[in-house]
Amino acid sequence: LTWLVNGAEALSGFFSAAGQEFVGWAKNILPMALVALTVLNTLVSFIGEDRFDRFARKLTSNFFTRYTVLPYLANFFVGSPTCFVFGKYLNEKYKPAYYEICNRTNMAPMMCLFPHVNPSEMFVWLGIFNGVVQKYGTKVGGLLAVATFFLALCTSSLNGLIVEKVTFFLAKRRNIDWDSIEARKAQA
Repeated sequence: LTWLVNGAEALSGFFSAAGQEFVGWAKNILPMALVALTVLNTLVSFIGEDRFDRFARKLTSNFFTRYTVLPYLANFFVGSPTCFVFGKYLNEKYKPAYYEICNRTNMAPMMCLFPHVNPSEMFVWLGIFNGVVQKYGTKVGGLLAVATFFLALCTSSLNGLIVEKVTFFLAKRRNIDWDSIEARKAQA
């Protein structure tokens, strides 16, 4: 019978710890996400939706801004999974690479500096970060966060370009005509 009481106490302790963690996230991360979203909505209101759309479409004009600037801005302002919506500014042939980069950047590269981007994956980053901090100290942990962010920023364009080339290769093998896809999209 004592094992039942001990089990109930352990379960109750687990729920209590989980509740405290949830309240901490609601107190720290949720306001950050709401403020980022408010800033984006304010910018769009000041600039105007048409101008914002033109600016976002300009970001898709070359591979560097298409796979670095646009996904990072999308992840910062709206987080995961809403960042994928910014793919509406891209031609269909660029979307697979954009989605890959969005998914790649909303993990550790963005979370290490901006935890509101994908709080559901924070446990992965914090596990690594805490291990580094315990072994080497807070300065090295901070350096790891900044280095992770900038390394991913530098490699995003390269990764996007590789996925883009693979997409083009596979589309060519399957006789996919991107122009007809764009035409159908414009008619819809």
